[in-house]
Amino acid sequence: MTELTPRTRQTTLGVKIAGMAVGATTLALALALALDEVGHLASSRSFGAGDIIVLVGIMSLSLSATALVAQLPESLKARFRRVPQSAPSKPVYGFVTLLAVGVGATLGSPLFILIPLNVVQYEFVSLLSLALAASLSVAMAKVYSDLGKEAKLRGADLVGGPSFAKMASGSRSVRYFISRVSMWVANTALAAYSKIVFLIFDFVFMPAVLKSNGLSSAEASIVVWAIALGFVGWTVLNILFEQRYLRALGALQILLTGVLVAMMVAHSLALGGTTGWNLSGLLALPAGTGWVPALVINTGYLYLLFFGFQEIQVLERDSFEASSIPVISWLKKGYRMGKTAYFELAMIWSVLIATVVNVLYAVSVYSAAKSVPSLASSCSESNCIPALYLVQHVLGRGQLLLVGAAFLIATATTFVPAFLAAARHLTALGEDGYMPSSLASLSWLFTLVAILLLALGNEGFLVDITDVMVLISLGIIAMAGFWVRRTAGRAWASRATAVAVALGCFLFGGAIYFVPGGASVVVFGCIAVIFAYLTFDIIELGTLGSQLFLSAFGLTCVVALALFAHSVYAGSILTEAARAAGTSPAGLLTAALVASSSFLAANVLIDVAVLHRTFAGGADGS
Repeated sequence: MTELTPRTRQTTLGVKIAGMAVGATTLALALALALDEVGHLASSRSFGAGDIIVLVGIMSLSLSATALVAQLPESLKARFRRVPQSAPSKPVYGFVTLLAVGVGATLGSPLFILIPLNVVQYEFVSLLSLALAASLSVAMAKVYSDLGKEAKLRGADLVGGPSFAKMASGSRSVRYFISRVSMWVANTALAAYSKIVFLIFDFVFMPAVLKSNGLSSAEASIVVWAIALGFVGWTVLNILFEQRYLRALGALQILLTGVLVAMMVAHSLALGGTTGWNLSGLLALPAGTGWVPALVINTGYLYLLFFGFQEIQVLERDSFEASSIPVISWLKKGYRMGKTAYFELAMIWSVLIATVVNVLYAVSVYSAAKSVPSLASSCSESNCIPALYLVQHVLGRGQLLLVGAAFLIATATTFVPAFLAAARHLTALGEDGYMPSSLASLSWLFTLVAILLLALGNEGFLVDITDVMVLISLGIIAMAGFWVRRTAGRAWASRATAVAVALGCFLFGGAIYFVPGGASVVVFGCIAVIFAYLTFDIIELGTLGSQLFLSAFGLTCVVALALFAHSVYAGSILTEAARAAGTSPAGLLTAALVASSSFLAANVLIDVAVLHRTFAGGADGS
């Protein structure tokens, strides 16, 4: 290998440092453009060919910028290594804790927003949708259990449902990668949604609830800020000290979930009793067959109320190999159920308990709404909390405080499991070699930043994108039950169940397209899957191959932006930045694509011609 002269070495290093600076700048620009563009399109809920080209251009810019930021440490011999799998911590979770996690993650704030308006509008079809979504979740839990038994026989390590796709197709499989990324996106969006509604409820609606119960404005403000700081503290505790306080956090989850279920049952009984459980017309199906497609569409829309059960699988490493089961272990002294069996039981019972609470609440809302005919017309997701509106008109201030407390608890018990699950999904990608170990160790930070960025968007969009992405991921995971070669059990029965569940997931996920505004959400979901597929292929190309591809991809996007009419939506900061640069936001995107693509091409040329690196990796002769 020819030794580089000091001048050549300095020039090479200077170009790479400049490339890294350009990468950092264009990455910030790409994130700002993505945030503004997605927020605008999510609000307008309309798409055109120009919008898709702009999104692809922003996607290309973000990937190219990331590659530029990473190229300097790569050239300095940093390598993409697997993150060493975390040393197994001492198991502390058993059946009861897992059940509390599953129920708590399932009974979230959407319960108070989606169900009241949905049951008033769709009546019996709404109840059928809840039952159908619950049935799909129970069947999915069965698929998880079957795959869990197979994984135990193989000694496979599990981190959430996508691990089953990994077991069936291998860690370097696009099926596994897409299922893991989709689940990360879904959990991140759910956590962002929970954060939004928690803060909105706490600062906008909670003061009125507290004042109606006799507190002064100053006292209400103190309570509101105490709640907000408590939520932040609870989040920080889970992020930074989860492993240290696993047992205590599990016990607190059990307490909060138990209180939430008790509150919702008591509230539902009081709510339904206001009209003597007037359910006239509830069980009447609409005339004709138009209710059938409505059932499918509505089931996809309401599935968000049930998918929390799968968060249980993420805790596999922290759970006992065997656990006692309430009632059974009391009757049969010393009885302990194996991990695979009690995981299945916890997931199924999480769905069943959530179903009872959801259906009971839906029926009570239908009954109480008879005396509040203005619920559907006066209250939408954007200007009030339907559950609070109903209580204000039919129940006293005591119930208003109870619902307020239940709402906050439900949001907290959903946010933390969703956030931790998202972080663990990202860490798992690092363990499988899809990102540098230094970045994978900060998965919680990247997830937190993604949540904060998504939290600036539209709540309705986050609800729908969570539905779409989780159903895509669950569909792929369910298909793992068909792809995997089984070593025991009835293969034909398990495969048939897996295929049926997968088809149901894809059907209900696609049906969200027909929800008002759902077309843009499904397009976003498809773009996210394409983005994941593209990212996977780029990673598989290796460092130089990926840089060369991204350079060509960026220039192709520049040509597409020049040929097709488009407009780039930008907020005030980006608009001012573009004006200062003497261009428009669209011109800023084009210039950034040209700059990043040019530096990537220059970096490949330097690596090959000067540093004698090869596309197979490494330097010539080293």
